[in-house]
Amino acid sequence: MIAWFSLLSSIARIAIAVTLTWLCAQALPIWDAWQAFDALPDYDYALQADSLRSQQRYSEALLVAEAGLSESSDSFRHEQLGELRQRIVDERDDWRRRLADAGQGALTGTGNTPEALAGAVVADLFVFGDIRDLVVQGGKGLQGQEVDEVIVGLSAVGIALTAAPAFDLGTALLKFARRVGAMTDAFAHQVASLARQAMGSRSVLPLAEVAEDAARLGKRAEPAATIAILKNVDDAAALKSAARVSEQQGGAFALWVGERPAIELAQAGADGEAWLLRSARKGKAGIEYAARELPVLARTHPLLGLAKGIYKGNVPRLLDEALKRHTPQLLGFLFGWVVFEGLLLMWRINRFDDPAPASKSSSDDEAAPRTRAEPSMRAESNAPPTRPSRKEPSL
Repeated sequence: MIAWFSLLSSIARIAIAVTLTWLCAQALPIWDAWQAFDALPDYDYALQADSLRSQQRYSEALLVAEAGLSESSDSFRHEQLGELRQRIVDERDDWRRRLADAGQGALTGTGNTPEALAGAVVADLFVFGDIRDLVVQGGKGLQGQEVDEVIVGLSAVGIALTAAPAFDLGTALLKFARRVGAMTDAFAHQVASLARQAMGSRSVLPLAEVAEDAARLGKRAEPAATIAILKNVDDAAALKSAARVSEQQGGAFALWVGERPAIELAQAGADGEAWLLRSARKGKAGIEYAARELPVLARTHPLLGLAKGIYKGNVPRLLDEALKRHTPQLLGFLFGWVVFEGLLLMWRINRFDDPAPASKSSSDDEAAPRTRAEPSMRAESNAPPTRPSRKEPSL
């Protein structure tokens, strides 16, 4: 009975070992994807920020420098980025240049600097910008030129809602993006449709949500970065996802550097957002790779998925990452376990199949004393009977 139990337990253990080994082998593609991601070079924040500074793109240079400061753990690199950030701020804050750019933005509603955008926004907040845009578009219509329905619709609604600062900021950003060619045709068509709906039915809620999302994005990202991000937004849902991600640490930088793949990740749920923020330290190449390989990168390790299915609990992300990174080592351990259990099972089977010799030898051992005892008994039986000795009489 004990032998049978040992044999069955060995079979059960080797079945478990083989199953776990097979499950772990399914994670090799995940391990390959993680290895390829880790092999990508890290984004050089200092180099890129200094390059943007030399191009006088101070808004984007500041965004990159601040993202590098939050990401860097090296003291030397942190000090270098801190000095570069201060240099960017000093150059940006030249009052004469800022005043000229702000005036240009207020008068024309165009420009490529934060000050120009600020001037355009201030003009819209005081209704002047909305009236200016309606006059400009009306003049184009009189001359037979194409009228921009997006700017006309946003300006008209903006005049009607002058008491809503968040709406004004959002519409100003959207109009600025439209004027500088940073709004996709698909998104422009949707915004124009929402503006017509707002003016026709007096229901401005859908358009107000779009404007508020644009304002949220503009508050978290630098103005020029906001315009760059809007270039990759195709609809209101994408804008809402971008605004949500921008409110996380490093989110605005990730959206800016990743361009369209970043928007795709932002719309891919919790896993997409997590990998967008994670891959931003690899720059655009890292975000593109994450967007392409997200189904593999975000897949739960099979062993962890099995445990979660059994216990129905929340498994820590750290354990999942550790299993993915050490899949080859774990696979080697499990393979060794399979070999060990296989050898043990073979030994038990051989021992279980050969019980007769052991019983025969034991019976022989028991018979041996009886065999040795028989001659002595026969000798005693064949011996002549002993006669009692006579005692001689004494004289």
